[in-house]
Amino acid sequence: MMRITPNGKQKEVLALPSTGHTVVLGTAGSGKTTIALLRAYHLSALPEKKQVLLVTFNGALVEYIRGISDTIPQNLTVENYHKFARGYLNSRGKMPTRNGILDSERKTYYIGEALKSLKLQYPKESTLDRSVDFFVDEITFIEKFGFIDLNSYNQAERVGRASANIKRENRKWVFKVYEKYLELRDAAGCTYDWDDLALYVYLQLQNDQTPRRYTHIIVDEGQDFSPMMIKSLVSATACNGSFTFFGDVAQQIYGSRLSWRDSGINTDKIWRFNVNYRNPSTITSFAKDITRSEYWLKDEDMVDATAQIAEGPKPILIKFSRQSNEKRWIVDRSISLSKTSSVVIICRNRSDIDMFLFKFKNQGYTATEINRDTAGYADTKTVYLSTFHSAKGLEFDNVFIPFLEEDRLPDPDAIARTASEKNAYSDEIKLLYVAATRSKYGLFMTYSKSLSKLFPKNSSSYDYYSEEGLE
Repeated sequence: MMRITPNGKQKEVLALPSTGHTVVLGTAGSGKTTIALLRAYHLSALPEKKQVLLVTFNGALVEYIRGISDTIPQNLTVENYHKFARGYLNSRGKMPTRNGILDSERKTYYIGEALKSLKLQYPKESTLDRSVDFFVDEITFIEKFGFIDLNSYNQAERVGRASANIKRENRKWVFKVYEKYLELRDAAGCTYDWDDLALYVYLQLQNDQTPRRYTHIIVDEGQDFSPMMIKSLVSATACNGSFTFFGDVAQQIYGSRLSWRDSGINTDKIWRFNVNYRNPSTITSFAKDITRSEYWLKDEDMVDATAQIAEGPKPILIKFSRQSNEKRWIVDRSISLSKTSSVVIICRNRSDIDMFLFKFKNQGYTATEINRDTAGYADTKTVYLSTFHSAKGLEFDNVFIPFLEEDRLPDPDAIARTASEKNAYSDEIKLLYVAATRSKYGLFMTYSKSLSKLFPKNSSSYDYYSEEGLE
């Protein structure tokens, strides 16, 4: 059990009845993960000793939750969604033993092959002239919402997406590509891809008359779950049990832009955690400036943060004359800080982590990469390395965010993969928000070329230094 005292609305959510649906929306640092875990402990400790599931999207966050817990009760399971899905399908005899789930690269390949096939069959159809990336994006949308026929897909609103420009009467061609993709995938011996796994879990649950394994299910970082993921988890909850959803749309970083309102959750009460217990007011102010950017897409469920803890130092932005100096300074400074505090370097891409690991090794220092096999991040005095995505839900005393150049953030590959440039920019700026709000004290941001356009303009919430001004 974690040694922590809930505050304010946290206490009220913790003590909610053990039946029905609950939605908790909170800002970064408001204690959502902590309260989700305490709620899971509370439900697992009830006299009935029913099975409880705490499920996340991020595998690294699972290990973090396990790491901050003294012990986990036998009737409490903590795992990410895809492990839950694979386990359930396997219990139903529906999980292939090998290569049954397509990765994103192979998914794109088979969608491309399906598109080629349809073009040969209908050479004059202009809808089929769109890019493979467009069809990947649109088919993923179909899968995440669980549209199993053309009629349901035709009825869907596509507001805010580039694909909304496609006329409804032309959606049949997208669906034909989707059906052909399923045919080719099946012929290759692949039953699922990572985006439609939830649909098949849901369909299985509709025909599953056996007692549900879990009486209570708690979802953490729910903003990253697709509607079908949530629907399947609601269906997996015992009818006399409870379903609790924790989320923050400001940290919706997996490109879904999908709302819990589309997910079958039945509740009239929405709890809002607006007190930030993690970040000092200086970092809270900087994070707010990020959300005021022209690239930030507004959402009705976003919760504005209020600082709670004492003042800390302002975030620091440092301009280096060359990248080699930037790397050297980060390595030296992070090692120094790690002697007395928890430290993480958060990178946009996995290749940057490899580069830093090499730099640390050359100095005879062992840094630690955060992944699904890492736990107990705050307990070991080391420098941690993480991608923007893996850092979500975690916290550290000091955070370094390197390489904030215009040619690296937004990530060019991410922009190229996304049908809507506007949506891609929105996803990328949320990554910056997530990284910045991991810090409990110091936030160090660096660059050596042109500063990213996603960095807040006209902000007074940080201090600027040139390389020459550093001690």
